[in-house]
Amino acid sequence: MDSKIRFRFRSLINRSTEEVFDWHLRKRLIERRIPPSESLQLVYTEGLPAREGTKLSIQCRFLRFFSIRTTVQYTKCVKNESIQLDQIEGIFRKLRYSIHFTPQGSHSCELIDNFEVHHRFPFFLQPLIHHHIKKRVQKALSYKHELIDHDIGMMKKYPFEKPYKVLISGSHGLIGKNLGYFLEFMGHDVWHLNREKRDEDKVVVWDPESGACNLQDFEGFDAVIHLAGENIGKGWWTKRKKQRVLKSRAEGTERLAKVIGKLSQPPQAFISASAVGYYGNRGNELLNETSGPGKGLFISEVCKRWEQASRELEDRGIRVAHTRFGMVLSAAGGALKQMLRPFKWGVGGKIGSGHQYISWVAIDDVVGALYHVMMTPDLKGAVNVVAPNPVPNTIFSKKLAKILNRWLGPPLPEFVVRLLMGQKGEELLLTSTRVEPQRLNESGYNFHYPKLSQALDHVI
Repeated sequence: MDSKIRFRFRSLINRSTEEVFDWHLRKRLIERRIPPSESLQLVYTEGLPAREGTKLSIQCRFLRFFSIRTTVQYTKCVKNESIQLDQIEGIFRKLRYSIHFTPQGSHSCELIDNFEVHHRFPFFLQPLIHHHIKKRVQKALSYKHELIDHDIGMMKKYPFEKPYKVLISGSHGLIGKNLGYFLEFMGHDVWHLNREKRDEDKVVVWDPESGACNLQDFEGFDAVIHLAGENIGKGWWTKRKKQRVLKSRAEGTERLAKVIGKLSQPPQAFISASAVGYYGNRGNELLNETSGPGKGLFISEVCKRWEQASRELEDRGIRVAHTRFGMVLSAAGGALKQMLRPFKWGVGGKIGSGHQYISWVAIDDVVGALYHVMMTPDLKGAVNVVAPNPVPNTIFSKKLAKILNRWLGPPLPEFVVRLLMGQKGEELLLTSTRVEPQRLNESGYNFHYPKLSQALDHVI
């Protein structure tokens, strides 16, 4: 006998029915709406987004022990009324997901997501399976409903007559991947700067170590967003590792700037990644973009040389912005992903004294801030990409433990950090950098997740 799971998620969205329905038709919708905490991957798409007959194949990890693959097809799409998907291949007896749109006046819409699964799993496993599926579906739908208002607001705030042609380096990293999906979702033409040809159709190939490339391939872009570089948080900081970090970020940026400097049709904007490590260890001092660089730290020297590498583009009149990222919050990667395991086990706690400030930012605000910089023609120079509420490490640890519903674990002493991680631990975990996003605030960017608790709840 079939066992059934039914789930309904309903919310009122203060956007018109037409806007909410259009959100569901956009390119990269599936990738855009997958929560950072969800181990789900779109394997392939056949057909246009949300059109009857379109097929999606999705693979996800189930109960941590095995992976399942399900293929669904859009079976109904009635404009401004409903969308329905049904499983055509997979382990379930039946899987149906439907979305219903009901106008609530001219500027609001009631959105109802219905999820229904029929299966024949063993009786003794059903309570666990039902709880697991409902928990994941609720999180995914809650995440989706949050994004709708966020994305429609961004569309209205940054209108454009013609899509931007954008080249992204580091497009396979945490920030680059999310940014690429968002830009395509918004309607822009996204290209990838890679060392070699990959699966993507729109690829520009170059060698970052020598600068070798076909110059013609770089012509005609509206913006270049440079995010590539050696992962500074991975591995021990040996002399060779630090050379690779400095070379990939400073010298790599310099070579890219030289290529762009030779173009007859250069981009209007060059947006390059940097980090709040630029400011060094500054205790409780409140820092903004006018604050000077730190002294005596490797990471400060890297950031300083990283930003200097694109100076010749500024001299040529190209708008250059250095986006100084704080700790990027996402369960899918970066520092937070590394922290989640010990905190989930109940052994995560403050690091050192816990007094050192963490300047953090949610992944959606990183993407939003980069888009804001790209779409704001007079915004150039240093731009701090951090939330407006930095917190001490001890507060960060307590809020993370609370979100995960775990006890706060014992502190990690400073000498253990130095013993286990050396200079990397000293500079990345024990330094204090209290940074405010002055340029973003002054230029009109609205943070979607300004408070730490709501940001953690969104990304975990």
